[in-house]
Amino acid sequence: MDKTFDQTLAYVNMNPLNIRFDRKTNWFGSRLKDRKGFVQFAAFSYGYRAAVMILRSYAKRNVRTIGEIIETWAPRSENDTEAYINSVLSFMSPRQSEPFTVDRETMIDLKNRDLVVQLLLAMTRVEMGANHAQVAKMRPYAELGYDLAATTKNFFA
Repeated sequence: MDKTFDQTLAYVNMNPLNIRFDRKTNWFGSRLKDRKGFVQFAAFSYGYRAAVMILRSYAKRNVRTIGEIIETWAPRSENDTEAYINSVLSFMSPRQSEPFTVDRETMIDLKNRDLVVQLLLAMTRVEMGANHAQVAKMRPYAELGYDLAATTKNFFA
């Protein structure tokens, strides 16, 4: 039987994007690592803050499109990266009547809070195996995580 949403490792660790532990990085709000090497956070918002900070590090390396971000986040050596990208794009794409669409070449501008939060939530769906209603409950944490990261000194520099 599959684990329910609140039994997934990502949920238990309050690490909705399954960020791996790294000795060089002391994430704000992190506690320890779990037995599989994922960071455990004290709150979901800290997990999302860490994800935004990772996106910032990607941007500094000129990794800016949805495709590039997912290829870096979920490398082919460990994941079905194409399926991950397609899932994220599907989750981010509005109804066909909407004028804005995303594709793998869509640039993620860290100053665009709504777009970054949308990306984080789409990645959460993939990482946690969550459905739309479950992900909707994560939105306030993703928004707070973005706000915590964006208030970091020189974040947009």
